[in-house]
Amino acid sequence: MKPKDIFKLAVRLLGLVFLYQGLSGIPQFLMFFPPSNVQEFFTYLLHFGWPLLVAFWLLCGAPPIVRLAYPDSES
Repeated sequence: MKPKDIFKLAVRLLGLVFLYQGLSGIPQFLMFFPPSNVQEFFTYLLHFGWPLLVAFWLLCGAPPIVRLAYPDSES
C-alpha cells in the first residue's frame, strides 16, 4: 500500500471512532426524551449530533485533509 492509501485508511478509522462517540450518546438522549424545553433538546442534539456529522465526513474520506497531507501526488 502507498502511504497515501494508508493515510486515507487512518482517516476512515478515525471516522469510526467519531461514529462510536455519536452513537453512544443516543441512548442517553432517548432516556431523557422528551426534553423539558427547546434549549435542552438542542443541547442533547449537539451532544451526539456533531460527532455523527464529523464521522460521516471522515468516513467519506475527508478530501480536504487528504489533499492537505498529499497535495497533487500521483506516485
